[in-house]
Amino acid sequence: MGGTYGMFVAMVVVTVASPGPGVLMTLDNAIARGWRAAMHGVLGLALGAAVMAGVSSAGIGLLSRLAPPLFVLLTYAGAAYLFYLSFKTWRRTPQASIASCGSNGLHVAREDDIGAARKRLVAGALLQVCNPKSLFFFLSVLPQAAANAAGQPVWHALAIATYCAVLILVHGLYAGLAARARTWLSQPGTARVLSRLSAVMFLAFGVAMLMRSAP
Repeated sequence: MGGTYGMFVAMVVVTVASPGPGVLMTLDNAIARGWRAAMHGVLGLALGAAVMAGVSSAGIGLLSRLAPPLFVLLTYAGAAYLFYLSFKTWRRTPQASIASCGSNGLHVAREDDIGAARKRLVAGALLQVCNPKSLFFFLSVLPQAAANAAGQPVWHALAIATYCAVLILVHGLYAGLAARARTWLSQPGTARVLSRLSAVMFLAFGVAMLMRSAP
């Protein structure tokens, strides 16, 4: 099991660290609101990943394989959500001052309340659930790895927990690096450019998702 688990962890690290909508959301939240605020979204991404892993483990993923329209519907929903994020990010008004944050950019702004934190958590979970990439990963990797491991139910639980833990650690590192540069990145001019760039990237991810689902 040790060798199988080690290979699984390596695959998870590469998958989680690779650029994608989740990484972009984490960086965008860290630049806009700071590290702690970004971590609310990261926890949402981890929650969404756990849901997708549970869905695939429960066999619903097999049903989706047998019914391709379900995957198409999931893809359209994911693309639509990315388009929404693109529109929302493009329209975001840059913050003129971040004086309420710490000098290292690791503290949230005063207006960051529980309601906003909940919204970021839900947004992260929705992004992960609407991304077919998560379901494809768990459908393709978990069964193959579990086939070589004893005690499959226990292994599945360990694999899901590992994926979520690695996601939180890697995205936390991304958020920390972005938050360190937040003082400069949050200047109105720079923030406006970054918002536009993030919006374009969200749009590009959505278009790419639709193109992959095209017959």
